[in-house]
Amino acid sequence: MKIRFAFILLLAGLACACSSTDYRSRKQVTQGIDYSRYPGNEVYYEFTSDVPMDPSVLTEGQLTDPQENILGEDEDFTSENMASTYGSYGDVVVNVAAHKFKLGSSASRKEMGLFQKSLDKAYAVALKKYRPVGFTYAMSSVGAVNPLSDIEVRCMLSEQSANDVGQSTCTLFFNTIKSTYLELTQEAK
Repeated sequence: MKIRFAFILLLAGLACACSSTDYRSRKQVTQGIDYSRYPGNEVYYEFTSDVPMDPSVLTEGQLTDPQENILGEDEDFTSENMASTYGSYGDVVVNVAAHKFKLGSSASRKEMGLFQKSLDKAYAVALKKYRPVGFTYAMSSVGAVNPLSDIEVRCMLSEQSANDVGQSTCTLFFNTIKSTYLELTQEAK
């Protein structure tokens, strides 16, 4: 019995030694292939429109010729050169603050609707008071059991506005959300 077990163990060991578990040894090396020769590398879109020198948002009084902006058949969108428009259109938007709101363990669509109304009102109040550039928010549900039980709201502003009025804007934004939501839930009851 022991000799048979030892013999099977020896055969299993030999089978394992002969097989390769390193799959990289079977990989074919494809260095030196010129992929530019293959079909499908042709550029379909050619952008013939120029990048605007002046931002169109800031020149509201000047009207352009409508014949000038007619797009070609294959030109359904225009590209932007982001490096040259960085100074014209503003700077990077950054997260200034985040706050988690607890709507309750049994939160439903009703509570979420009330929260959305309070979010909209708070956004308008903070935007009207401080006029920050690039002011926006992001909302995500972070509840463990009920996704609507906890809502995280992030206050985001452009980098320049974040340095100037970031904390005061976000504080007003979050406080208005809280007070408006409490008012709306009291009215709903």
